[in-house]
Parts: sequence; structure tokens; C-alpha cells
Amino acid sequence: MLLKNKIVKPIYKLYLITFLATGITYGLLMSIIDWADGSGLGRWRIIYKTCIFGLAWSLILVSYHKYCLKKIGIRELTEENLGVSHSKILKSKLNIMELIEELKKDYIFGKMKMKEMESGVLLRSNFSWKSWGEEIKIILIKQIADENEFQVSSRPKFSLTLVDYGKNLENMMRIENLLFNKV
Repeated sequence: MLLKNKIVKPIYKLYLITFLATGITYGLLMSIIDWADGSGLGRWRIIYKTCIFGLAWSLILVSYHKYCLKKIGIRELTEENLGVSHSKILKSKLNIMELIEELKKDYIFGKMKMKEMESGVLLRSNFSWKSWGEEIKIILIKQIADENEFQVSSRPKFSLTLVDYGKNLENMMRIENLLFNKV
């Protein structure tokens, strides 16, 4: 109930979720290993180690995520920009073929695997030290005279990703700049 209300700031909610996800995963793995090798580490020792591990990793991961968001120009941390999946409807004078050409010329997007679809394009990046890879979809949803409307989304390939260090938000900002700077 506390997490659904606006009482808890989104950054603290992310710290808590990351703490629980990393801590519980570590605790379960340690319990399985201890059970398998018969060492019997003990319930309180596992709980203690789980809490320390979860706390350490949540502080490291979320603090670095926060730092990366500030680095790309995000000042106010909201639930939306702290998330790892982003979607936006953008209007541009570029048609889909011109957009694809601009994506191919771009330093970042040009290196990604590109799959042209009937009404859009799908970009996929590979694993890097910052991410498990991203999937970017750009779909033409409306064509009116000299203006086109695109549904743009960027999300991690790995669906259980908790933090992406601003990578998908950065992708969205880069596509937005690409669409508007070529008008």
C-alpha cells in the first residue's frame, strides 16, 4: 500500500525493488548451495548475508542508474524516466524510408541489427557492459500530407531488467533528435 501511494519517491521504490530482487535471489541461491553441499549455513546467517548482499547491490546499481540519468540531462527522477521501457508518439516530416536512411547513417543506430517491416523498422543492439541489449521499434501509425506520426519504443531485450543506466531513455532522446533535426 505504501508503494502505491505518492508517499514513497520513485527512486526509493526502485532501491527497494532492487534490494528485494537481488537479496532474495542471492538468498535462494545460497540456500540451495548450502543444502546441496550439506554445510548447513543456518537461517539467520543466510538472512544476514541476503540483506547485506541486497543492500550493497541495490545501492550500487540504482545509484549508478541515477548518475547516468543525470549525466544525460534528466534532473527530476520520476517513475517514468526511472523505468527501463519507454514509448512515445512523435511527428516528423520524414517518411519511413528517409527515417531508415537516417538511422543507417547514425553512429549508434547504424551498428545495430536492423529489420525493416511493412510499416516500420526494428532495431536490436547486442550485449554490452551497460545492457543486455535493447530493442527499438519505430512504427508509422499515421501519414497526413507532409507529416508522419511514429510510435517509437525502446526496451531491454531481457524482460527482467530492473535498471538500464538510462540507455533506453537515451535511445528515445536520440531518435527524437534524429527526427526533428532533419526537418
